[in-house]
Amino acid sequence: MKLLSLNVDDQGQSYFGTVESADKAGKERPMPIDYWQVWQTEPGHFTDFKPSDAPRCIAMMAGKLEITASNGERRCFARGDVFLFQDIRGRGHALRTIGFEPCSAVVVTMKDIMPEFAA
Repeated sequence: MKLLSLNVDDQGQSYFGTVESADKAGKERPMPIDYWQVWQTEPGHFTDFKPSDAPRCIAMMAGKLEITASNGERRCFARGDVFLFQDIRGRGHALRTIGFEPCSAVVVTMKDIMPEFAA
């Protein structure tokens, strides 16, 4: 299964890409975690550009979240979406809670970045 991932390039710019959750043989890869928490923001919440302080997996439970990569690309996420914050250096990303309801998500802090497999 492919997961959307916010990554960072050698120049410190964040960009959206994908990572594969399985190895080349199709076996799911275990990812060690540090902890998990439930995160909630109110409509209109805004956080300016900053990198994630650790690699994280976000599973949206309610509301809508707009993420802006430092390269200018924006993506919106809603209930059921899962994505990774792996931009742990550089300019980072901005996020905004959009819509009329609070945004809630399960946030899993991972021990390491989930690397991409070469084709």
